[in-house]
Amino acid sequence: MNDESHENILRGLSASDGIAMGNVFIVSHGDVEVSHYKITEANTAEEIKRFESALVQTRQDILAIKNEISDRVGHSEAGIFDAHLMVLEDVALIEETFNILHSELYNIDYCYQKAAQKFIDAFGSIDDPFMRERISDIKDVSRRVINNLLGKKGSKLNLVSEPKIVIAEDFLPSDFALLDSKNILGLATEKGSLTSHTAIMARSMKIPCVVAVNGLMSSLNQNDFILIDGYTGSIYENPSEKTLRRYEEVDSTHKQIEFLYNTSLPFPNKMLSGQEYKLSVNISGSDDLTEEVLHNMSGVGLFRTENYFIDSGSFPSEENQFLVYRQVAEKAGNKPVVIRTLDLGGDKNFANFNVFKKEQNPFMGYRAIRFCLDHEDVFLNQLRAILRASAFGKIKILFPMISLPNELRKAKEFVEKAKAQLIEQGKDFDKNIQIGAMIEVPSAALTTDILAKMCDFISIGTNDLIQYMYAVDRVNDKVAYLYEPASPAIVRVLNTIVSAANAANCEVCVCGEIAADPVFASLLLGMGVQELSMSYSSLPQIKFLLRKVEMNELQKLRDEVLSIDNARGVMGKLKEFYHSKIHKFLNLPNANLHG
Repeated sequence: MNDESHENILRGLSASDGIAMGNVFIVSHGDVEVSHYKITEANTAEEIKRFESALVQTRQDILAIKNEISDRVGHSEAGIFDAHLMVLEDVALIEETFNILHSELYNIDYCYQKAAQKFIDAFGSIDDPFMRERISDIKDVSRRVINNLLGKKGSKLNLVSEPKIVIAEDFLPSDFALLDSKNILGLATEKGSLTSHTAIMARSMKIPCVVAVNGLMSSLNQNDFILIDGYTGSIYENPSEKTLRRYEEVDSTHKQIEFLYNTSLPFPNKMLSGQEYKLSVNISGSDDLTEEVLHNMSGVGLFRTENYFIDSGSFPSEENQFLVYRQVAEKAGNKPVVIRTLDLGGDKNFANFNVFKKEQNPFMGYRAIRFCLDHEDVFLNQLRAILRASAFGKIKILFPMISLPNELRKAKEFVEKAKAQLIEQGKDFDKNIQIGAMIEVPSAALTTDILAKMCDFISIGTNDLIQYMYAVDRVNDKVAYLYEPASPAIVRVLNTIVSAANAANCEVCVCGEIAADPVFASLLLGMGVQELSMSYSSLPQIKFLLRKVEMNELQKLRDEVLSIDNARGVMGKLKEFYHSKIHKFLNLPNANLHG
């Protein structure tokens, strides 16, 4: 707290909404010191045994962390640690460690650290989003393995014994495992992105967070007093009394707004003009379906089954899958559950399966439906399990990454084959189960009129669709500016998809990030989308807005947006509409309630 002349403002990216004021706790992840010494060839077997024990212990550690996060935050968020298991079991990393051991004859901890650093350096220079995003995972896992080899315990955020704003160059996913959220007022990092582990965990735990703050670590000292604005991505060092008073009002206003958003939850999903819409949730397992979620959701718009496969560390049996899917169906009751078939490959993979060869560009390679159509046993096992679960609830099947009508035809043939097998076995299932296709690639977008006639519903995966439309890696800083959901190209292709599906009387759901963005929600419904599927935390705000609009307004907004020839103009029009509805109802000054 100081006068204005000493106030300093740092800028970053808004990763998690909220206001935090307090003293700084700096977390430093220094490299683990590993001595290196020569061994004899006779000692290599003992070193390998020591290494294998450390791997086993590290696997147990990661699973314990994952369970802790799952219990406290949610199953979806705990999925971050699937990537850690993949790194731990990576055959190439283990083989490189052994190669160094046998060729150089040094102690195994040194060999492993050298191998891990080699991978970190190599992946840092590769223009591949999956590899670059995994660098923090490699650092986290390798540090844990080395600590286990050395018999040391790594530092954790539970060292924060009183309420603080915690800052670091970047946080490791395992930092959050024993985090006492009551003592974490806010988070800030010098590195990171809106899709980083820190951002994901902060949003899940509802902790104000700012990432990618240039000069953060050099600007602040232990116990400095700062203010974090998670809405705008600003950090105030030595905030003035005037700034503190202003933000106390801002914080109070936002809390009132959050309360008002929640007041819409008990009411029907209906516009002022009477049209109904569906607000569904994306899940990774039955743990995500709490009583509150079940009460307020229209259904499950996306059940990501690949996380269960990764958790299993193998291709689970039909019976085990059936039990998982049935549990979700029974929990959902009379509300629909859309189960997406296996979407492995790209950034979701098995570390210990030879079926997925390393590819130059895994996001455009052997993944999702392409893999399933090639592996009949795996695909039929899952389809039979889903069909059997359909006898216990309103289940629908969704095929990911459909590129061609012929792929959808083949996938439907597999469904018919699975049905025939179950009939022969005398097992019950919904014989009229609905089938849908995900529109994620340009070829599917341009043939929606054909695909829509072949299925009961379509689901637009906007995250991948935008990336593939622009041939852009959205985590590559050099081209990230091209990842623009409000561009005329994206707006027009979305309208084309929705119009083609509606013409075929095929329902449309949007389950990408823009479905959870209130600025885009009105536009999507104006285009004719019937369902939005999102993380539950976004649902109250979306519902509050959509209960304050009329369909003719949304259609007018759609027409106006489609006539604009630049992204800035599109976003400006969308924000103008959004603010007019929100401010009109809340009777608030024109504050920045949405970035």
